[in-house]
Amino acid sequence: MLSSCLVACALACPLPVCAIDKVEATKPPRAMTIERLYSLPWVIGTAPENPQWSPDSRRLAFLWNNEGTNFRDIWITDVADGKPVRLTAMPRPQNPASPGTDIAQLEQVARAESDRGISELLWAPDGRHLVFSLHGSLYQVLPGQTAQPLGNTGAHGSDIAASARARAIAYLSDGDLWLMDFKSAKRVARKIRSPGKQDVSIESFAWSGDGTHLAFVEADASNVPTRGIPDYLADEARLVGTKRAFPGEPSPSRRVGVIATSGGDVQWMDLGGSPLDPIFSLRWSPDSRHLLADTSDLYIKHRRLLILDPADGKSRLLLQETDPRNVTAEWWADWAPDGDGIYFSSDRDNDYHIYRQALTGGEPTPITSGDWAVFSASLSSAGDSLFVVSNEGNAESRRVYRVPLAGGATRLLTPAQGAHHPVVSPDGRYLADVYSNDVTPPDLHIQSTVGASASPMRRRQVTHSPLAEFNDYHWVAPKYVVFKNINDGTPVHGRLTLPPDFDRAKKYPAILGSVYSNSVHNEWGGRVYHPTWAIDQFLAQQGYVVMNVDISGSSGYGKAFRQRIGQDYGGVDVDDLYSATRYLAAEGFVDPARIGIWGSSYGGLLTTMSMFRYPDAYRAGVAAAPATNVFHAMTGEMQTMMAPQDHPAQYAKSSPYLRSGELKGHLMLIHGMRDSIVLFKDSVTLSQRLILQGKDVDFVVLPDAPHGWDTKGLAQTRHAFRKLYEHFQRYLGPTP
Repeated sequence: MLSSCLVACALACPLPVCAIDKVEATKPPRAMTIERLYSLPWVIGTAPENPQWSPDSRRLAFLWNNEGTNFRDIWITDVADGKPVRLTAMPRPQNPASPGTDIAQLEQVARAESDRGISELLWAPDGRHLVFSLHGSLYQVLPGQTAQPLGNTGAHGSDIAASARARAIAYLSDGDLWLMDFKSAKRVARKIRSPGKQDVSIESFAWSGDGTHLAFVEADASNVPTRGIPDYLADEARLVGTKRAFPGEPSPSRRVGVIATSGGDVQWMDLGGSPLDPIFSLRWSPDSRHLLADTSDLYIKHRRLLILDPADGKSRLLLQETDPRNVTAEWWADWAPDGDGIYFSSDRDNDYHIYRQALTGGEPTPITSGDWAVFSASLSSAGDSLFVVSNEGNAESRRVYRVPLAGGATRLLTPAQGAHHPVVSPDGRYLADVYSNDVTPPDLHIQSTVGASASPMRRRQVTHSPLAEFNDYHWVAPKYVVFKNINDGTPVHGRLTLPPDFDRAKKYPAILGSVYSNSVHNEWGGRVYHPTWAIDQFLAQQGYVVMNVDISGSSGYGKAFRQRIGQDYGGVDVDDLYSATRYLAAEGFVDPARIGIWGSSYGGLLTTMSMFRYPDAYRAGVAAAPATNVFHAMTGEMQTMMAPQDHPAQYAKSSPYLRSGELKGHLMLIHGMRDSIVLFKDSVTLSQRLILQGKDVDFVVLPDAPHGWDTKGLAQTRHAFRKLYEHFQRYLGPTP
């Protein structure tokens, strides 16, 4: 089903920029509908999640559902044959088959549809049992047997982690740190650390390699303001108190402690800096004598890599990086296998690459380099290589490379263009790879990291998720284009989805969206965070040209491109989107008078600001959960915008609601009333301003939706996307 253009680009173009020719469907397609695309079972199946290698690297456990519904059980496969075998069959919530219009039954359907089943799994310290979490309760299961509650009375928790040396697991429960011994069959749990104070909790922890200690991060939200989120679906309307700080208000403070698994007092670490500083990771040294802490100031302008000594709580600064323009913290750091240094990722040059820093000091040694970016890295327990995911050779792909520990030539392990999400086996010989591309939904593969690349056993597909129905549709393969920002000529990348019967001689209406950063990937749907693959394909089937844009701030195009967004939400990013409309108009097949735009959250900010700043460019727009008041953003946005007390003019300039009077087109707002990330109140405020100013605004209210309105409850997802489609159909006019 790949178009000839996409195939040619995949084989020949380092940065695929294709001419736009006529797209021909290979067979008469089945008609797409919003009702079918956003109903269970999913046409594309259920994506496998959370692959976990057994300690001996011979077996792989993962979460999956082979029926296309959301409830996930544990499956297991053997490296030797790659066949998936279902290990658990946990009770599923009742799902009425024919609820009709009965509200109680429809609410039960919604609960059943949203139930994702098992959420965590890992191999127990004995390497035989699997431990997992279902609805907060912990269980253990032995292959071939029935799952049993963990502990004599049943344990409850999350963030499970095992230590083979200690023969125990640790987990978090109600903000406390617990340990459960696996030395006997009784599985007795005991509390290791309890902050003992309201609004103080342990948010993460790490086992020492020898299993004698646990390091943990304790967060204190006592000073964070509590705001009320109205609940209108209770018997009486009420305010639900939620810890929610605005930029410039107190955020949680954090500290690092170390405690022996046998119990005793906590050794608190002196990290220097401020208690508000974020802690990105904690890693134990191979000899379990020291900790590596990756931290920075609140605004991520001053990164510090610290060596911590649990014996006395003191820290030593190993490396500091300062960049007053930095806006992203896509950082990774871990110990070298020999313990004499560390590896870390940094964009100290042009883009994120891997470096080695000796414990004795000196300048870091580059391990990777080039005109490309590293997105993630890992070391196998065997410790003989680095495995990195990068876009080397293809800007839109995320492929896996093996890199010698001392640096040098990289070895491509996964040649297929697309998005690879690998988990390295303990012995470093295999990858568990959840892979997808533009026309292939996610599935799990096992990939050998050794041997000849032509070996037939080198890669094996484990899951086959899409339903047979998937092949009845014509899934349009997007094309990748590059155009220039109209103001300064900076190259901007786009992902273009054309109608299946596209004819360049015709004039099409176009829709930019879902607009967001990091959306131009050769990955199913362009990005995996929201299920917009269906609405994108549906709109293309209805005759719309659909365009995604990697706006300024997106990763993979160099540090300067990311930093363009600094203190400029709604500025250069909106200019990039406007430049996309000029590119489409210049191509000749888009009617410049019939262009729409839509996005959610930050994408809602982009949508509203685009319609306010370039009112003649967009005839219609849909802003979902739109962040229209940056003064009310999350505190993390200060990494881009700094503090509002010091930069009030920038916050005002980046807040679309202050420019609402410039609207000329037709705007629709979609917002969930349970949203604590972007406040529902802000959309109410914007709507009222637009009404007073005599502007055309529609408001779709989702009473039971949180911020992720398109990921919880398929009934409201279908409702919202129907409204979105009807809005564009009404105001962008007929398609060819």
